Amino acid sequence: MTGFGLQIEPAFGFDYDDVVRLAGDLRPNGFTSVWVSDHFMLNSGDPERNCMEAWTLLTALAVEVSDVRLGSLVTCASYRNPALLAKIAATIDHISGGRLEVGIGEGWKDIEYEAYGYRFPTAGERLRRLEESLKIIKSLWTQPVANFNGAHHSVNNAVSAPKPVQSPAVPILIGGSRPRLLRIMAEHADVVNFVPQPDPAGYAESLERFEKICGEVGRDFDGIRKTHYLTVLTGRDQAQVEARLERVAERDGMTPEVWQQKRSRAFVGTTAEVVDFLRRYTDLGVTQFMVVFPYLEEAESMKLFADDVIGKV
Repeated sequence: MTGFGLQIEPAFGFDYDDVVRLAGDLRPNGFTSVWVSDHFMLNSGDPERNCMEAWTLLTALAVEVSDVRLGSLVTCASYRNPALLAKIAATIDHISGGRLEVGIGEGWKDIEYEAYGYRFPTAGERLRRLEESLKIIKSLWTQPVANFNGAHHSVNNAVSAPKPVQSPAVPILIGGSRPRLLRIMAEHADVVNFVPQPDPAGYAESLERFEKICGEVGRDFDGIRKTHYLTVLTGRDQAQVEARLERVAERDGMTPEVWQQKRSRAFVGTTAEVVDFLRRYTDLGVTQFMVVFPYLEEAESMKLFADDVIGKV
């Protein structure tokens, strides 16, 4: 059965109560997971806009909502020492009763690095840091004592208890589609998300490359869960779609045409069209979708999904 998760982007401006209310509405609307992105701000030009810290928010949601899984999509490997991140995640896995998934990536938002005092490394260095982080995290979760000496990170006789509730460990989701990252995904991921991919054809190309790499490194391609992240603006009919698009675009200070141009990877269409579009991904082996709805349109969009989409994909 296909699973659906709601992606929360804290940088859009959510209040805590808003997130809790949405998370509480997930299961009644057929959603089985909630995900949060890992950012510190939207941009420096909007200093009053809220952006709650991802792992603090996940900790609270682990207590507030007991009937869905939760995870990061995706946390930036540069922002936290990997040994500390392993401890944070294991703790949340216990708080949640074994409902956590750790999504992780190399990091990309250079203005955020600079604003918060992080050096923004080259793409190659970010990938090497990610790989070292994954080795440390998995070692701390599975070994009595962890030792690792890398170019960027190390641990020396590090003890991490309690271990995660989930066995053998918390599922690791890695997001991306660049060739070098696909190899890291093949070696370390339990779950993959080929972001950014604007259409099923691009997803299929990444999937084909990934399957080849899995064979090269000796991983079972079929044993790795395939997921997809996408933004959806929808309505029951075209008139409702156009009304929502106009409302969302006006809220963002632009025309509907400009909104769609700036969000070229978003799917805009009726719920029937959404079903047809998502089926093209499930035909490729996708078993879970993480959906972002336009800010302040989440509650109504979730209800539309419950009525018209979930159960038909």
